[in-house]
Amino acid sequence: MFAEHESALKKLMSKKPSCPALITQELAASLLPGRADDSHKGSFGKALVIAGSRQFTGAASLAIQAALRSGTGLVYAAIPGSIYIPLAAGIPEAIWYVLPDKKGSIILNEKSHRFIEEKTGHFPALIGPGLGQSAGTRAFLFALLVHLFEQAPNQPLVIDADALNLLNQETNWHDRLPNQVVLTPHEMEFSRLTCIPIEEIHSNRRDLAINYAREWKQTLVLKGANTLVVSPNGDSRILPFANSVLAHGGTGDVLAGLLVGLLAQGLAPFDAATLAVWLHARAAELAREVAGHPAATLPSDIILKIGSAMNIT
Repeated sequence: MFAEHESALKKLMSKKPSCPALITQELAASLLPGRADDSHKGSFGKALVIAGSRQFTGAASLAIQAALRSGTGLVYAAIPGSIYIPLAAGIPEAIWYVLPDKKGSIILNEKSHRFIEEKTGHFPALIGPGLGQSAGTRAFLFALLVHLFEQAPNQPLVIDADALNLLNQETNWHDRLPNQVVLTPHEMEFSRLTCIPIEEIHSNRRDLAINYAREWKQTLVLKGANTLVVSPNGDSRILPFANSVLAHGGTGDVLAGLLVGLLAQGLAPFDAATLAVWLHARAAELAREVAGHPAATLPSDIILKIGSAMNIT
């Protein structure tokens, strides 16, 4: 399977990328949205999070809470109906869309299709955390992509987690995306998207990330130690942070929620992704100080430190 892509990979790698710029505290501070004292909830945009399944209720919770902590004025959450009660009871600040589901996962039917047509494409959205990979969820994802591609091609969209794995099931998936997408794979998900062995990705992260961001014409966040952020034209930034505090399931959901919230406040995808990965890493450091050890630092601890991480200006 991987051998089929060797020729295409060699062609991509023929363009030697430039070295990434460091994502510094100074750069993060320059990107952080301002907040005037006379502002109101409408001043900071709206974000939509489409996430969750019965098996992965926590992923939706983490992404929604991180979006709320990002500073955006309103967060809309679209989730399967079977997990509405526990999530709504624990997150009073979100505005809820309850979607039809089967066995705990979102499905595409008349009601969910109407949701796509009427409620998406108006402001930045995130899809993927804890979504599951059922056939019905796959149909929902691609119906959403078709709608955005045709009706709102320039509205930012973050594709994360299970949505990335569902993309991989479709031939030429990158040709079906709208224009302002941020893809947020870790190395295994990137391997599935590119059909490149993970060992090769691990040893050649920078060049592969840059070349595939160019090929796909989208912003790419390749997560892991020293996360890379790459623009569609190949500009790249690297996070000078590597710590096992982020080696917990759910930390990627926090990053994705934070990212869509920053997009909602008007940052361009490359800058929003840059700021999100720095704030995420800094909040993780601060959470570790409270927890006392990386092994005991949970994604929910990181959410509580996002505000402290923002205190950089």
